[in-house]
Amino acid sequence: MNDLFKKKYPEFEVFDSSIRKQGEKYYFVARRKGKYYLVTGNHTFNFIEKEAAAKIIRDVFPFFNPVCSGLKNSFGFGDRTGFATPGHIMAVKKSSFFPIFAQQSARELERMSRSFQQVIDDAIFWCFTFGWSGPFGADADHAKSFNVLEEAINAGFSFFTIDPSDKIGKIEESEENKDQLVTYLKEYSGKKFSFDGFEILFTDEVVGNLAIIFGKAIDFVQDCYLFIRDKKKNFDFEVSIDETKLPTTPVAHVFIVLELIRRKINFQSLALRLPGKFEKGIDYKGDIKQFAQEIEIHNSIRRKLGPYKISLHSGSDKFSIYKIFREIFGDMIHVKTSGTSWIQAMKTIAVLDRDLFVRCIEIGLRDFRENSASYEISADVSNVCLEKVRNENIVELFANNNIRQLIHISYGSIIGNKDPELKDAVYLALGRNLELYTQFVEQHISKHLKLLS
Repeated sequence: MNDLFKKKYPEFEVFDSSIRKQGEKYYFVARRKGKYYLVTGNHTFNFIEKEAAAKIIRDVFPFFNPVCSGLKNSFGFGDRTGFATPGHIMAVKKSSFFPIFAQQSARELERMSRSFQQVIDDAIFWCFTFGWSGPFGADADHAKSFNVLEEAINAGFSFFTIDPSDKIGKIEESEENKDQLVTYLKEYSGKKFSFDGFEILFTDEVVGNLAIIFGKAIDFVQDCYLFIRDKKKNFDFEVSIDETKLPTTPVAHVFIVLELIRRKINFQSLALRLPGKFEKGIDYKGDIKQFAQEIEIHNSIRRKLGPYKISLHSGSDKFSIYKIFREIFGDMIHVKTSGTSWIQAMKTIAVLDRDLFVRCIEIGLRDFRENSASYEISADVSNVCLEKVRNENIVELFANNNIRQLIHISYGSIIGNKDPELKDAVYLALGRNLELYTQFVEQHISKHLKLLS
């Protein structure tokens, strides 16, 4: 078949890893001038553009539909470009992690003018292309509305991360629900919980404060859980309370888990706000000894109240704490990355076309204030010198934290719909040079997975 196709269509390059047969028809992926096609047939062939290929792949080969990870160690791979999954596949096949190949937040999708359907379709297409035949998941990350959940459910997502941060209250501002507070006081007040080396006592004041801060948030989590459960039989469910200014206290951890259990919410993972700074695109900032001490406490709570996974958000490039995180939490961990593979896309562009890369940086500088508003970063872009961007070697350029964070948050300006010409140029370069991008992603993500293993 391959020889026949190449003879008829010598201008196409076939991905041998994609060749599969179902009945009398072959299915495989071929590339021409940076564009990718699903090809079907035997003696005669049909060409389906990449954007329409996933539905056919899912129908013919159902094992390409995302599934649940359960309590297995898992790793989330955000793919902002739609071209990063090949590198993710190459990296994860050398590890024991369950891959979440399709992972994106509603915020990211809005900035890129993409949909959950496109994210999952891209992941499926590349899994097919690069011969992945194992299970994988799809995470609708940081969902804050039922509309977002509805879209992700319809697209076939298997993992839902609920972000109730907008519902988390402040003691000095909140007006608590008195009926609910009575329930909380009756349920928890006076109770003592013993863990390894410490105890937690729920006094009336402690319970009252927890009710004010987390009551509405947990209500929202429950509403989301019931909404998904009414529409989907099996799914992974994560509760994310990491997007707060202060670290999650042990007593808050206990309260949230007990409430989830009391409300019969079957959750697989919990994302805490851990001590220190988890800025985008760079290593951990903080006292590593204190970090270890505090997560030991959270692990004691998890051991007694679990099983559930502890999820590390903004997990990209936090190399200095990966070993500690894995040693203390052991199995049942989940780590999320996204922007770091996007940075590798820009590294690819910088190698291939420095003028195009400089143009991307200029756009990022122009929109920095707008793009940085919703991200935890410390970049000082006044120190970004375009002359150095144009001439500095790749290693030094991408070791610069100001550059890394500027790139991290500028994806919407570069590959959104603000500048279609720029977007097309970036996508064309990545499509034509997929092997280089795949190599950069594989090397970088493998460093993450090795330290976490």
